[in-house]
Amino acid sequence: MLLHVDKVHKRYGRRVALAGVSLSVAPGETVAVMGPSGCGKSTLLRCIHRLTPWDEGEIYFDGAPVGPMRPAEVRRLRRQIGFVFQHFHLIERLTVLDNILLGLVLGGVPKEEAVDRARSALARVHLQAEESLYPAQLSGGQRQRVAIARALALAPRLMLLDEPTAALDPILVGEVLEVMEDLARTRSTGMLVVTHEVRFAMRAADRVVLMDGGAVVDDGPPEEVFARRRSRIAQSYGRLLVS
Repeated sequence: MLLHVDKVHKRYGRRVALAGVSLSVAPGETVAVMGPSGCGKSTLLRCIHRLTPWDEGEIYFDGAPVGPMRPAEVRRLRRQIGFVFQHFHLIERLTVLDNILLGLVLGGVPKEEAVDRARSALARVHLQAEESLYPAQLSGGQRQRVAIARALALAPRLMLLDEPTAALDPILVGEVLEVMEDLARTRSTGMLVVTHEVRFAMRAADRVVLMDGGAVVDDGPPEEVFARRRSRIAQSYGRLLVS
């Protein structure tokens, strides 16, 4: 198993963010994590990437426990796990190509190889022609595709995507979902996607994990989860499919 989250708990004071969450992602598998705002989805991704410490339980990547990792080991872990945030986090003074190159060069990749990998990643998100532009010259959808390319250029074994369409105008959502669906079909990288996009989950996800109140309330193939509707969250999403 590529990723295994085992009974992870996280509190912020008296507020429970994660209440014993367990889930797994196999190599090449796409898992959609869904649920209402504030149910712990983003906290879960931040714990997996070691951006947020947790209180109990353990997270395993390729069989190795993540919690005890020292700083150098965490850096190596993050080179294997790409993270795409809601709000792009691009550097405005750098071109599209240089935004992608930065992490590669800082990670010790030779410049020529880094340029090749950056351009290959841009091709995967259909932005080859925009490499010399600056973020301010791009649409929101293009910015998010650059953020995805930046993560892909690291050749990660796992991609974490935290509501990658949440900050976009509805008219731009489709172009990002199309790229995500293309990535899911390649099967080259595992993906854990926090999303509210039910139709993306139905088309591209191998499994759906539903969360509510910091806990997993359902887990399985999307057509089964939304058909059996055994949680109130599954019932809510199921109504969207027939609307």
